[in-house]
Amino acid sequence: NKAYGLKGIIDNLVIDHDKKIIYVNDIKTTSKDLKDFPETIEYYSYWLQAIIYMIIVNHLYGDLTGQGYETKFHFVVIDRTFQSYAFPVSEETLNKWLDRFQDCIAKAEWHYKNRSYELPYEFAKGLVVL
Repeated sequence: NKAYGLKGIIDNLVIDHDKKIIYVNDIKTTSKDLKDFPETIEYYSYWLQAIIYMIIVNHLYGDLTGQGYETKFHFVVIDRTFQSYAFPVSEETLNKWLDRFQDCIAKAEWHYKNRSYELPYEFAKGLVVL
């Protein structure tokens, strides 16, 4: 347990009991074309939001995942021409994002414990070398 928690409001959560699937859907609008959305995930750190939502869902619905339910995440994107697409996020990608999230949390925890907020972690720890 941490001295802080995670909070989020999931746009859409659907539980299909027949197929034993929990769908986590994050709705996004963009002024760009659908084809440009994958770049947007990195630019706005939407990957971080996705992982937080998955952690929350797995915490809240752990009893279902323990009964064989799988969890699937989608970014449901509506572009400037009102075209829409539900981008599925693979388990492999979610695992990569989870690793990145754990790194972020470790850095945030260091800042929190040391009450050091003036510099980014790498600078505060003296890890930036030219």
